[in-house]
Amino acid sequence: MKIWIMTDLEGVAGVFSFEEHTTPKGRYYELARKLLTQEVNAAIEGALESGAEEILVVDGHGYGGINIEDLNEKANLLSGRPLLLPWALDRGFDAAFIVGQHAMAGVESAHLSHTESHTSIQNVWINGIKVGEIAIVAAVAGYFNVPLVLVTGDKAACLEAKSLIPQIETVAVKEGISHGAAISVTPTKARKMIKEGAKNALKKVNEIEPYKVEVPIELKVEFTEESKSSAEILSRKSYVKKVDTRTIKIEDEDLLEALKKWWL
Repeated sequence: MKIWIMTDLEGVAGVFSFEEHTTPKGRYYELARKLLTQEVNAAIEGALESGAEEILVVDGHGYGGINIEDLNEKANLLSGRPLLLPWALDRGFDAAFIVGQHAMAGVESAHLSHTESHTSIQNVWINGIKVGEIAIVAAVAGYFNVPLVLVTGDKAACLEAKSLIPQIETVAVKEGISHGAAISVTPTKARKMIKEGAKNALKKVNEIEPYKVEVPIELKVEFTEESKSSAEILSRKSYVKKVDTRTIKIEDEDLLEALKKWWL
């Protein structure tokens, strides 16, 4: 069995602040990286005990979140930038996990929520449906017929995952009481929960369908007021349509091509 794991940093137990935990200038950044790597190791341990033979971890946090020196030696790591689609995913994987995930921008009681960027992007829609990073990752995995079977992070992220894939296994390691504050379990407890969650997810891997997005694709991105110049620049490309001063639209017959046109 071959497992693919996408990671992020904002949904990790004990991570509470963009400024202090998720950027290299933050005083708790190295601690946050350690906490994420330990949560990923817990998911790896659960997968290995469930029969996984090959595991690829993708460092999805913008500044990097995985400490490779502490990563379980049974896994390989994809890191560095640009982290080009499809993130080394292919049809050879049996299941996908997301560890350390946050909810999409604008969600009630979501801790450190955003979609791709907490400073430059307001909203994203695929085929008229507002989406966050969970849906995007699930859709890319589904493109290769790989089911997303586990999401760990804050409670809002877990509810978001359940709304997309009702049978998915989720592990909520904290609950937001505001955008910048949350009640978290301890890292030790989080790791136990995630290991068990990974094992439970793989028990029902054959019951969870890959998440599919219908074609043709209409991808719409709304930038923040501060970053609306990004919309202006992108709209100069022949394949991008300008919706308004902050919003662009990309249409394509292929999901990956639509996403590449946005990110590239």
